[in-house]
Amino acid sequence: MARVRPHSLRVPASGVAAVPANGADRRRIAVGLMGGSFNPAHEGHRHVAELAFRRLGLDEVWWLVSPQNPLKPAAGMAAFEDRLESARRAARHPRIRARDIEARLGTRFTADTLVALRRRCPTMRFVWIMGADNLAGFHRWDRWSLIFHACAVAVFDRPSYSLGALASRAAHRFARFRVPSRASRTLARRRPPAWVFLHTRRHPASATRIREAARNGS
Repeated sequence: MARVRPHSLRVPASGVAAVPANGADRRRIAVGLMGGSFNPAHEGHRHVAELAFRRLGLDEVWWLVSPQNPLKPAAGMAAFEDRLESARRAARHPRIRARDIEARLGTRFTADTLVALRRRCPTMRFVWIMGADNLAGFHRWDRWSLIFHACAVAVFDRPSYSLGALASRAAHRFARFRVPSRASRTLARRRPPAWVFLHTRRHPASATRIREAARNGS
């Protein structure tokens, strides 16, 4: 039987302000977390956020702009302030918030960020949102198992990654906690570990292509 119960979390009201150190905001809402370099942010990021609103029944989606992704080289990475600004511009949605939380908290790894958010946001229900490509290599993330225990996880399919993602160490480790896609709107209310794999149509936008176009002056 599925374990459906609100779990602990909480957040700031709007904009890119930091999470209150003393947890003053006690809204009981469901928040999707999309971490990434956003180098730069683009329509594809917003497409995933909008899908998350529909498929997961979220109240807000936060884009956590990483000061430096530990799994990505610093070469070719725009300045943090520029990437944060690109996320603000790309959001264009009243419930999508570009946030500098990791820079303010001084966290480098997702596991540390989630632990800090749970302490400061005890009444919010968080869902970690990522693509199938990330699930395929999730075992390389620092304390990846802790992430599944810290909050619910929603994985959005990406072409050519489905088989690798569903055959990954993380998918096997947490197989019995997988939620049917038809029940995806209950995910935020479930006690972790709980995760869902969602088949969706991918948006063609790509940060790599955008950077290449900028270098070529097109």
